[in-house]
Amino acid sequence: MKVIAHRGNSAHYPENTPAGWDSAFAHRAHAIEADIRFSADGVGICAHDPALQRLFKRDERTAELSYAELASLAGAQGETISLYTDVLAYVRKGQSVVLDLKEESPAALEGVWQAIDQRVPHDRRPLIVVGCHSLAAVEYFAARGGVTILGLIPTPDVAAEVFQAGATTIRLWERDVTSLLVEQLQALGAQVWVTTGGEPTGRRVGDTDQQSLAALHRAGVEGVLVNDVPLVNTLLEALQ
Repeated sequence: MKVIAHRGNSAHYPENTPAGWDSAFAHRAHAIEADIRFSADGVGICAHDPALQRLFKRDERTAELSYAELASLAGAQGETISLYTDVLAYVRKGQSVVLDLKEESPAALEGVWQAIDQRVPHDRRPLIVVGCHSLAAVEYFAARGGVTILGLIPTPDVAAEVFQAGATTIRLWERDVTSLLVEQLQALGAQVWVTTGGEPTGRRVGDTDQQSLAALHRAGVEGVLVNDVPLVNTLLEALQ
């Protein structure tokens, strides 16, 4: 089972930061995940929330501030907002990254693609897993080719359509996983990844435990997005 570091090794480091991403790879993550947004002046940044309140105690939204203003902010552990291009640097080193596209306007999709096109050699682009929430985003990246497309679907009923549009991997929420559904998606030709936790599990998104991970393993899930990479690797080793 592939271990994807949800917002980096975020159980141990501030989310969406190089420290967390580096730690994830040091603990044998298959890939790191980062959330992609844009500043008011069009600079690609890594931020999960549309607002700055949770991490930086500010009332503004990320899209309302310039990159210079965003870069001046510091979180509780001194963390600052990372650049989208910081994530692409891992790809140039041969490491895989998952881009969770939090903005999917035409301008945002073009901004994501232009950075890839300008900075990542063609032979490295399959290491980029573009996480798309909308069918339009899947179709956009499928038309450009080269990258791997992950369908971040809200519910299983849209999985087949998203796969047919070009997403070779389908992300399910843990609440939706059944062995039959996983088997059906794999029969289409899709890989199946799962974001652990979230409602109604009683765990934070990205958190897991031995029992839940074992159930996903039995269901045939091929990848998990998790907060604690070393813990999950230890739990997976116990399942072998």
